[in-house]
Amino acid sequence: MFQSFTASAQRVLERADLLARRRSGALVEPVDLLAALVLESDSQASELLAEFGVETARLWSALSPPAWKELDSTGFSLEREPSAGEPPAEPLSLSISLRAVLNEATLSARGLNRTREVGTEHLLAGLLASSGEAADLLREAGLEHQAFFERLVQTTTVESGPLPPAAGIPPLDLAEPGGGVDLGRILVASANRAREGLRVVEDYVRFVLDDPGLTRRLKEVRHRLAEAERGLDANLLIDSRDTTEDVGTHIMTRSEQLRENPRAVLAANFKRIAEALRSLEEYSKLIDIWLAGRFEVLRYDIYTIEKLTMTAVSAYRGLGAATLMVLVGGLPTMGDLTWIVDEALAGGAGCIQLREKGVTDREFLTRAREVRILTAKAGVPFVLNDRVDLARLARADGVHVGQEDISVRDARRIVGGAAHIGVSTHDRAQLDAAILAGASYLGVGPVFSSPTKLFAEPELAGLSLLRLAAESTTLPWFAIGGINEANLDRVLEAGATRIAVSAAVIRAARPRRAVESLKRRLQG
Repeated sequence: MFQSFTASAQRVLERADLLARRRSGALVEPVDLLAALVLESDSQASELLAEFGVETARLWSALSPPAWKELDSTGFSLEREPSAGEPPAEPLSLSISLRAVLNEATLSARGLNRTREVGTEHLLAGLLASSGEAADLLREAGLEHQAFFERLVQTTTVESGPLPPAAGIPPLDLAEPGGGVDLGRILVASANRAREGLRVVEDYVRFVLDDPGLTRRLKEVRHRLAEAERGLDANLLIDSRDTTEDVGTHIMTRSEQLRENPRAVLAANFKRIAEALRSLEEYSKLIDIWLAGRFEVLRYDIYTIEKLTMTAVSAYRGLGAATLMVLVGGLPTMGDLTWIVDEALAGGAGCIQLREKGVTDREFLTRAREVRILTAKAGVPFVLNDRVDLARLARADGVHVGQEDISVRDARRIVGGAAHIGVSTHDRAQLDAAILAGASYLGVGPVFSSPTKLFAEPELAGLSLLRLAAESTTLPWFAIGGINEANLDRVLEAGATRIAVSAAVIRAARPRRAVESLKRRLQG
């Protein structure tokens, strides 16, 4: 799994496993990784921590549990030889949060240099880009993600350089009359197009979607593009610029002059960015193959950001007005179900989700089709819980899946690209993973214990996850789990603007009044 990691990074991960065992953990967590980085005194990460003035002894003191107290923060060996006949211990599994950190670390290394191995410095960057105790401790110690990322870029820029010319092939002379200048014109035009397109997209994501996660991703791409451009001859680029003699500036097509809506602006500029990066990638191969690789990685990142942005736009178009989702199901008769749905719709529910347990597939589908008729008449989105196959048969607007259910990718293969696919999330790693997978909306919780779905205390996500969601994304997300009139103020104060309820409506004496009251509170 860690073949692309440096020896130092692999040693840190092995030590993190041992630290997790020492505290009797079932999984290796980000705090174990941070502790292992602190203990790896001879590494790039430790040098960067010292450079940013982070006191590792104080950091160690803040994060170490009682099981680590006797260990020395200046370095030690946790390894032990197995007893005679005892097989080596199998490595512990990595938590979802730590897998997200390692993914960020890999992206950090690959984004800076496609051939670079993941080092301890990238592990540190992955921790900073995440959330949770480890990231909070680093920030409290004075390490800031953007400043650290910029320092990583500088380190990579210094270390990387052009390949030596292959035997028998003379290096390209960019000063050669005609050829060098012409190449410069291509590169400068492509770089300008990429930067301009990025700014157009970022303005929409920042000021219209108001999405902090997407804004951060686009800003990082802009910075990485600027760093990659430094690998080109700046004087050549400026000297090659000749806008007045560029025949392309005088050729206009009808499609360039018309934009039907903001979505068309986004689509056009995402294509503009990708095409410009492809041109930079291909022509910079004549100069530096590693530099071409950096443009290639940027292009792939843009494809991902385009998917996330367009998913957000579509989700707002379909669910933007839905602030109250009512979950129905478990009712004794079809008449009870249709009455509750009618009452909820009359009260102003913005979305209906059908969740049935313990009924046959035929009965489930029959109920779903009845609810589909009622919601279609009211013009309200209808989603089915868990059953992607039945959602398609019932012509539902979407489906909601849990962490153990079918993936977003596979769900889209069944219900199609236009369907709303919601994902239940219970922590930051699941939240990030669902967004990256292309979820249309998120269920965030459980916030409180619910009469319709019981949770053990450790399973409750609580109000803290709502605050994280509010800070991370503006993709439609619904706070869920035991929410009612009595605790709604706490949910709203935590940053939620949409809620999903069940018992608060289906167990109310007057469901329509209950929905109307919740809706007023949300609007107020």
